[in-house]
Formats: sequence, structure tokens, C-alpha cells
Amino acid sequence: MAGLFITIEGVEGAGKSTQIQMLLKRLVGIGVPALVSKEPGGTPLGRELRTLLLSPHASGEKWCPESELLLFYADRAQHIATVIRPALEAGRLILVDRFEDSTRAYQGAQGIPEATMDKLGEVVLGRLRPHMTLVLDMEPAESLERVRVRNAAAGETFKETRFDNETLEFHTRVRKRFLAIAQRDSQRVALVPADRTPEEVHEAIWAHLTPLLRSSGHPVE
Repeated sequence: MAGLFITIEGVEGAGKSTQIQMLLKRLVGIGVPALVSKEPGGTPLGRELRTLLLSPHASGEKWCPESELLLFYADRAQHIATVIRPALEAGRLILVDRFEDSTRAYQGAQGIPEATMDKLGEVVLGRLRPHMTLVLDMEPAESLERVRVRNAAAGETFKETRFDNETLEFHTRVRKRFLAIAQRDSQRVALVPADRTPEEVHEAIWAHLTPLLRSSGHPVE
């Protein structure tokens, strides 16, 4: 059976973490050798980069967009080399919470030109692309309210990222870029409405994923 590379994308609060855990449980339950990772932070070194990228800085200094972009790609290069490619070579299915499309959406929304990301993508990704990308889509105003409720309920046990505190206008730009990616690359990217119950979203994801699993030799009833 061939290795499969599946990425989960979407705006903040769209439910990626919940859906990844539900999907992992179902995959393992039918005998698919699956693992979960994320970006940034899918490796020990990547976790250090994640702290640098996502945590508010005591000094108040902010990364300029170009510095931030390079750190994300440094994390991605390490992740591909030490986690993603080995998993695929071992015939495993790897689910990754955010990948290249998040860079295109978030850093693109900060004004980074597509041509710049194209050049870095050629160096870091080469020909590697996800077999399928699932974009969990919902209105940013609703998704940010989910984030607010989640963070308040978690209290000190949950560390919010600085993207949680970006403006609604910024998150609207991010969503528009995800929608454009889905339209431009519809053979790879499946758009999944996320403003439903977790169970309904999961079933929609499973419906998209089932044909790919079957075509790759994985047992799906």
C-alpha cells in the first residue's frame, strides 16, 4: 500500500484539531497505518521555531513578514526531511495540521508576493505535494467567536497564538486566499463546510477521503 500525504487547512477556530483526531481514530480503526503531525512544530527543532513564530514576544518586537516566511519554510524543510518523507517511504498515511497552503494564505494575506513563495517552495518542497488537502471553511466572524470561547474555557491551560488576536479583516483575507486555492487546485483541494456539528464535518471529510484510500489499496468498506 502506498503512503499518503493528507493536509488539513482552514481559518482559526474551524475545528482542525478535532477533525484530525476523529479522522485518526477512524483510520486506525480500519487498520490504516496513520500518524499525525503539524506545522509549525512537527519536529523537536520545529517546536522551538513554533514558539518563536506564534508566541507573543515580551519585547514587543514583531517579525517582519519576510523573516516570518523564512522561519516557516525552515520548519517545513526540517519537517519534510525528518517526518513526512520517512512516513511516506514507509507506506504510512500522514495527516498534517497546516502545510504549504497555510503559508500561501496567511503570509500572502500579509503581503508576501506569490512569486517569492513560489521560489521558496521550489527549494523546500521540490515536487512534494499533498495527495489531498481538506480546507475546513467557515465565516471568520463565527470561527473567531469559537476561538474566543475556547480560549476562555481553557484558561491558563491553553496558549493562544498571536494569530488568534489578528483582526477580522485579516482573517477575512486569509479565508479568501484559501477559497482561491481551492478553486485553482480543485483536483487536490476539497472544501468542507465547517459550520456544522463535528460529526457532520467528519462524515463530509470521510466522503472526500474514501476514494483516495481505496485507490491506494487501503481497506475501506
